[in-house]
Amino acid sequence: MELPYRQKEYLYPLIIILGNPIAYRRGIINLKIGLIQLTIKGRLVKVSFNILLLRKDKAILGMP
Repeated sequence: MELPYRQKEYLYPLIIILGNPIAYRRGIINLKIGLIQLTIKGRLVKVSFNILLLRKDKAILGMP
């Protein structure tokens, strides 16, 4: 399944849990997807994600 994404209006750097920035592609979060619906343990959840695209078909998702 391919999710539609678009350019973020306000860009920001991705910082990992240890407080270090990600160096790949300058580590800038520049894309987002709209609300999607997920079912987790029988509960319907609507969530959107910010995206940092990585190499071939990989990405880091973060919640805004």
